[in-house]
Amino acid sequence: MCLLLETIRVEEGKFCHPGYHQARMDRSRKALFHTSRKLNLLDVPVPADLPSGVFKCRIIYGIQIEQVAFFPYTPKPIHTLVLVYADSFEYPFKYADRSGIKRLLHDHGTFDEIILVKNECITDTSFSNLAFLSGATWFTPVEPLLNGTCRQRLMDQGVLKTRVIKPSDLPQFSHVSLINAMLDLTDLMLPVKAIDQGDSF
Repeated sequence: MCLLLETIRVEEGKFCHPGYHQARMDRSRKALFHTSRKLNLLDVPVPADLPSGVFKCRIIYGIQIEQVAFFPYTPKPIHTLVLVYADSFEYPFKYADRSGIKRLLHDHGTFDEIILVKNECITDTSFSNLAFLSGATWFTPVEPLLNGTCRQRLMDQGVLKTRVIKPSDLPQFSHVSLINAMLDLTDLMLPVKAIDQGDSF
């Protein structure tokens, strides 16, 4: 049975934006396990003795919740990115098994992070969605590998607009931002010139 992963930001003992995580868990379980029975995130207890600050909650689940763990959050330092052309790579659900992604990272270990390109279009990094800044407007690739909770929230708020973004379009943008449940829009922002054009995979 393929297990799934949900990563949730915890601040001062509370889940951040739990509704978006709940919705993704519900969709994933219905699609993969054909069940409409919900696993209520609000039933997952946050340890009462968790120190103040930001923590990462990691939930492994399938038909039922298999494992819950809390970790202090330390952002991954990223200064360089490289385009990796991988047309056959698929990651439609947030699987707990990330071995395929880890192989791609290992193969491009001279860079801090990879950006996957499918069918000539930019998608995601190994752990985040992407947003690109043009003037005062943020754009996100119209077809990510995985629609993240932060990406969806920012789209719902009208902060992000979608468009096809190809490697040849990169000069149109000044900055790229890596976004996920732990990283909001400007938490990890780099100049687009930090992206290496890479080669085919």
